[in-house]
Amino acid sequence: MALMNYIDNSFSCSYADSSGDHCPEPSLQSTLDTSSIMRLLNTKNFTVEQFFTDIPCYVILSHTWEQDEVTFQDIQNLDVARSKAGWRKVFYACLRARRYRFDWIWIDSCCINKESSAELSEALNSMYQYYEDAAMCYVYLSDVSGEYHPRNAKSNFRDSRWFRRGWTLQELLAPEYVVFLDKGWERIGTRWSLRDVVSAVTGIPVDVFEGRIIDEYSVAQRMSWAAFRETTRPEDQAYCLLGVFGVSMSPIYGEGGVKAFMRLQQEIIRISDDRSIFAWAAAPAGKAETRGLLARSPYEFRMSGDVQASNVELIGNQSSYSFNNNGLHIHLPFNPIPSSSEHFGEPIFLAHLLCQSKRGGSHLTVYLRKTSGHQYIRCYPDELFLTSSPLPMDDVREVTITERLVTGRRVRASNTSRWTSQYEIELLRSAWDIVHQQPRGPVEISRINEHTVALLYLDKWGYGTLEYQSQTTGDYFYISRINDRPSLSIGYSSIGGSIPGDTHLGKLKSGNYIMITSERRGDSQEKIDVGYLAKDDSEIRLWTGPLRLPDLGIIVHPTLSLPSYDRHLELQGIFPPDPFGRITQDMAYATVFRPHPDDPKECSHPTFRLLTYRWDVSPVQSYIFHVAFGLQGSSVWTDLVVQKSSSHETSEYVWKSYLDSGPRAGKRLKGEGFAKTKLMSDYGLFSFSVTAEIKRTENLQLGDYSLRMYWK
Repeated sequence: MALMNYIDNSFSCSYADSSGDHCPEPSLQSTLDTSSIMRLLNTKNFTVEQFFTDIPCYVILSHTWEQDEVTFQDIQNLDVARSKAGWRKVFYACLRARRYRFDWIWIDSCCINKESSAELSEALNSMYQYYEDAAMCYVYLSDVSGEYHPRNAKSNFRDSRWFRRGWTLQELLAPEYVVFLDKGWERIGTRWSLRDVVSAVTGIPVDVFEGRIIDEYSVAQRMSWAAFRETTRPEDQAYCLLGVFGVSMSPIYGEGGVKAFMRLQQEIIRISDDRSIFAWAAAPAGKAETRGLLARSPYEFRMSGDVQASNVELIGNQSSYSFNNNGLHIHLPFNPIPSSSEHFGEPIFLAHLLCQSKRGGSHLTVYLRKTSGHQYIRCYPDELFLTSSPLPMDDVREVTITERLVTGRRVRASNTSRWTSQYEIELLRSAWDIVHQQPRGPVEISRINEHTVALLYLDKWGYGTLEYQSQTTGDYFYISRINDRPSLSIGYSSIGGSIPGDTHLGKLKSGNYIMITSERRGDSQEKIDVGYLAKDDSEIRLWTGPLRLPDLGIIVHPTLSLPSYDRHLELQGIFPPDPFGRITQDMAYATVFRPHPDDPKECSHPTFRLLTYRWDVSPVQSYIFHVAFGLQGSSVWTDLVVQKSSSHETSEYVWKSYLDSGPRAGKRLKGEGFAKTKLMSDYGLFSFSVTAEIKRTENLQLGDYSLRMYWK
């Protein structure tokens, strides 16, 4: 049965007018500075009003900008607004907000006057708080169909453009409650119920979506969450991270992305002593390049998702650092490396960042070269060297790192403390054979329609329940309130309440499942949808089990190293598709799983994958490189197949040749970490052997292994 049978049906229900009162609980009031202006769109008459204080309860829309959005100027004249393609988005966002009793909504396209530079600056610096203070956040995914559950391999949820945009990072992190809507404005799921999928797509730990405050993560980790995101304007790569790090700065469009990002880091340095901000690796650009200690873009933190915050107590009162006109002033533990590594005659040192990687507990160091006096510069900026033990602390130097310039946030006030006195409980179509019994405890019920009731709690601390029973199977369950949160009880087992979730699933005595999903409304009430899932439904496993995490990840460098130069290879794809993979201009990251006795041979958890590259030797001659790698027992193996571009063997065909019944199964079972094949041109102009080799890495990167191809 399709996902939509269990959750949001459509906007067919009528809207009952709400009182329009402000949210009475202080926790839901905006804590914006009283000198700031916030504009909100009225969901009934589409007028924009501005507020200085007493900001009403509002819902917020997160979306990706498309052609012909409705602007602040457009919304002043509804005839003009309705003529824009973006009006449909505004209309349906307001329609959904009204359904959940919200009189006000904030939509960035039409609630900010972007013609005012002062207002735009204020909005960029307040954006995170706008989302944080919203009662609900609607994430509209215009390019996603809700036909398949997001855990289903056929779903395009993970491919949504929304997950690749820079500004949507804070829109994912800041709100307390997030609901995802598909292109038809039907609910796909919530950030809580899909937290494992969202984590796999974004690289953000699941703990974040379970309530852990982001300030507890290192600067490097938070930067890594933005590494693969894009913005239309290069400066926005920095500006979109202001709220994530709790800093403010004036936007200067035209200064360039590098300058803006370096300014952002300087602002972070003013409030943080976490040295993981220096734990980045540049894209390979030749060993002669030198840098300072500041990164030039979030992308340079792409390998830093496992970097922990620095332990500055190791150097005591020497932990502070500052950025001045001649560079970064900092104390660093030094360790000289062999003289054979001198760079233009000057000695090179390993400098300890006092950070460790969660992967194996390795310690992070960077290469520094002395230029004069106390002046140093970073060399080999594409490497973050890992050491198994920390450097000795007997040589801590005060140094100035020259930057080659290119022309504490607050803890979120929890909204869960508000008292919800009434729940509106609706049985979705899949649960229409279920009927409610008399409530127990200090509660009252009233019927709204055939499948919907209102459950009113008369006592703030009272424990009242409403029993439901299936007329077909006799299954029964209870909906109650624990810690002021909806709870699902089956028999003597309670699901939810103490868990900060908005979606709870329980197994009934018959083997079927019941699911409740709650969503906040604008009138201090909560809407609960009840869905029934048959035990033989093919999507049960997608609801009941989280994503399995891969057992091994490797970085594959898209270059063929020849004797005198490196030849770039064009990545054609990964097979089977990898939901945990990453593809950029300088690397591909792919993952595999260990064999599992319950998994069939061809399943969604492959023990090996195939990366396919193309090499155009000349305008008339090209080759296809199929690089297979995976786990075989305790061994990591690889194999290499080189074909002419005229070959009709697809990546899937080559991948299947490594299955037990395939002709290349022996290569996989042999489990060797290197493979060699011969490459010969059509006319015999050249012939050489190409080797693919997997090795455990000694530098910070995604995954533990690195795969390279070279001529030998």
